[in-house]
Amino acid sequence: MSVKSQESHRISSLLGERRVSGVAMVVVLAVALAFGLVGFLFHIFWIVSVMVLALGLGYVVANTRRDRRDVIDRRQEEADRTG
Repeated sequence: MSVKSQESHRISSLLGERRVSGVAMVVVLAVALAFGLVGFLFHIFWIVSVMVLALGLGYVVANTRRDRRDVIDRRQEEADRTG
């Protein structure tokens, strides 16, 4: 019977609620909130930078197409003038 009481005492000590001071819990939560906000801020910057890169790439592609079209139109105009 002594084994059961030692075992139950060990289990209750393992499963027992450990107390943490309120100040320590507030500090942990404040640090978690700060890191969460910083992570969210960097996440927003990452999304904004991807959107800016996509817009820039779109402008580059559009300008390239316009330049090609302008070159083709100039060649046709020159061909019409000479021919």
